[in-house]
Amino acid sequence: NVAFTNVFNFDNTVGFSPVSYAIVKYDKEADEPVRDDKGFMIKVGKGESGLMLGEITDKTPFDGYTDKDKTEKAIFRDVFKKGDAWFNTGDMMRDIGFRHAQFVDRLGDTFRWKGENVSTTEVEQILDGFEQIVESVVYGVEIPGTNGRAGMAELRLDRPHEEVDWP
Repeated sequence: NVAFTNVFNFDNTVGFSPVSYAIVKYDKEADEPVRDDKGFMIKVGKGESGLMLGEITDKTPFDGYTDKDKTEKAIFRDVFKKGDAWFNTGDMMRDIGFRHAQFVDRLGDTFRWKGENVSTTEVEQILDGFEQIVESVVYGVEIPGTNGRAGMAELRLDRPHEEVDWP
């Protein structure tokens, strides 16, 4: 329900959005937006990053998913005032001013290993740089008795039945 256009072709921005959105403070440890003492979310300042939300209105509806529970989990209510509703995009964005935003990371596309946040996207980019790898998908898996999740990768090779020459 929110979209950006980089009409000026600026570097390091997803562009400008004419519809209502907000970037709110997000606690990665708790895996949830930060709320103030009145229970409302807090917008980030210029240059800060946080979770991007798209306001749900008649002009910017969120039609939802086929799974009603998944739809409800994607909606935050009473975000800035009682009765409002906002779509959780799952994107960490940086407010760069003038209604422009910069992509930072995708929530759920990270895992925590021994106190460090690991971006699955960054690991995928490294793996995809190998000549024999066509595509990779990286995700965190729980290992009992450890702190966090370990990284696991699924690889699609250009010649799946040949041995990979790892450097």
